[in-house]
Amino acid sequence: MGIDFNSELHARPSIYFEGPSLVEHVALLPLPLALASQRHSPSVVVEADTSDVRTQIEHHTEFTTVTRVSPISSDAQRWPQSLATNTELADLAGLQDGRLICRIAIFVTGPARDELGPLLRELDFGDTAASYVGGGAAQVCSDFRVRSDETSRIVVFNKDLNPYRLGRMVRRLYEIETYRAMALLGLSDAKRVSASLAEFDARLVALTSRNLKTGALEHKSLLEDISLLSAQVISSTAETRNRFGATAAYAQIVDERIAELREHHVPGFQRYGIFITRRFKPAMRTCAATSLRLEQLSHATMHLLDLLQTRIQVEIEYQNATQIQVMANRAATQLKIQRAVEGFSIIAISYYLLNLIKEVAETLELAGQHVSPLIMLVSIPIVIFGVCLAVLRVKHALKTEP
Repeated sequence: MGIDFNSELHARPSIYFEGPSLVEHVALLPLPLALASQRHSPSVVVEADTSDVRTQIEHHTEFTTVTRVSPISSDAQRWPQSLATNTELADLAGLQDGRLICRIAIFVTGPARDELGPLLRELDFGDTAASYVGGGAAQVCSDFRVRSDETSRIVVFNKDLNPYRLGRMVRRLYEIETYRAMALLGLSDAKRVSASLAEFDARLVALTSRNLKTGALEHKSLLEDISLLSAQVISSTAETRNRFGATAAYAQIVDERIAELREHHVPGFQRYGIFITRRFKPAMRTCAATSLRLEQLSHATMHLLDLLQTRIQVEIEYQNATQIQVMANRAATQLKIQRAVEGFSIIAISYYLLNLIKEVAETLELAGQHVSPLIMLVSIPIVIFGVCLAVLRVKHALKTEP
């Protein structure tokens, strides 16, 4: 079955609306089994009922979001009552057991006609960040506090945004909060791993010092300790790699969505995007630094392991070279002994042959056959030459044998 790549262009549509409305958005982290089943479900489902309440359900890689837009007949003097509970929104996505990541309520109303400070206090906003967005077409305000109902509140004072731009603007706002919350899931892993990083660093320093001082007989123990540290570092890296990778991706999306707001300063208020960035970036840098330290520790332990293995290999090669030299010296000594033995063998064989010739001559003398002494004199070089020739032929035959 082919993949419709063009459908990705329409995979995340915004809900377009106009007039005062309450946008309720929840992000849920489903159980692994539920997540596996949702990967084959439609990524977006939009429902509408008779009261013009619109609900949008989106299945992302790790989480599911439910967005509900409810028209209201209220001005900006009072925050509207929430129309749906977390359980009701989770039921819409079939995630009764899902973990709540964040819940955002966005109150969209008309332009602020009075001074902004008193108006926000009437809406029960504390220390508020505010910005003009969309080139001044609207104002966005939030104190980023989580209320007792686990909801973070945002108010949008719409001035010139048409339904299409308003829907996209609201989508950017709740995506900033959703992806910010998902990115911060990596912070707990970073804090947990950071407690082990100091121990890993100390052990690495100690093992490096041991590598400089350890004798050849203790290499096995040192190799086992370095291998254990390397395995623990690699295990921690493998456990957190996906989480830190997702954190970096979510943080990039948050930066992109803040840039798409096209903010401008509201006098007397901190900018909305700057408020988020100043408190969000340090956490992301902590995750990035932890991930980098794990990678560096992994490379350092592997490098130390390679150094120790190289050292062991060099010592083994040195021992082999020493053994080979000893064997070569023994072979040279044996060769000298063999040559000396060959010389003595020639003398001994010649001596016995000459004695045999002498015995023959004496026997002939006793038998009345006179043997000239010159024969004995001539036979001496002949016997020695013959014995030498025979020994050389034997050696040559031994060398030529396969």
